[in-house]
Amino acid sequence: MESSSIIARLLLLTTLVTILAISRANEELMMQLCHNSDDPTLCLRCLSSEPTAPLANQVELARIILRCVNSHLITLTNNTSTMASKHRGSPKAAAALKQCGLGYASAKRGVGKVDAHLIAGDYDKAAYDVSMTVEAPPVSCRDSLVTLNINFPSSFRYHTEVYLALTQALLRIIDRF
Repeated sequence: MESSSIIARLLLLTTLVTILAISRANEELMMQLCHNSDDPTLCLRCLSSEPTAPLANQVELARIILRCVNSHLITLTNNTSTMASKHRGSPKAAAALKQCGLGYASAKRGVGKVDAHLIAGDYDKAAYDVSMTVEAPPVSCRDSLVTLNINFPSSFRYHTEVYLALTQALLRIIDRF
């Protein structure tokens, strides 16, 4: 009976050591992937927000970054709606903000496509969709608001910059597949 108890404890200890070794290796993978981004701290913060990240492979880490991108996209969409209600008196501003909203809706569909491509292992299509449908609308929106000299809140600027930085991190991760 004692020998089976010792074997069980050794098995448990071996399992724990293996899990810790895998976790540490994946943390190094996270640091390596984020090191290549424009903002490694932001990339690591995103990955660290997901409890399963230390056990994730490259594709799963890319999908975690994509979820962070999507979170900021939702915030940008809500901020755009709020800004649109404040600029009803200005037809140019209202039109620009409407286009931003349409662009964000397109980006939302793009996020879904990118996720499906990552799951399917079609990384070239995933990278293409990140560039064309996920990244482009916020850039276009920001540029048109700046051109029209529309005053937008600092939180909008912050979420746009974080969104774009995470999108770039995602592209760099996908490019390494």
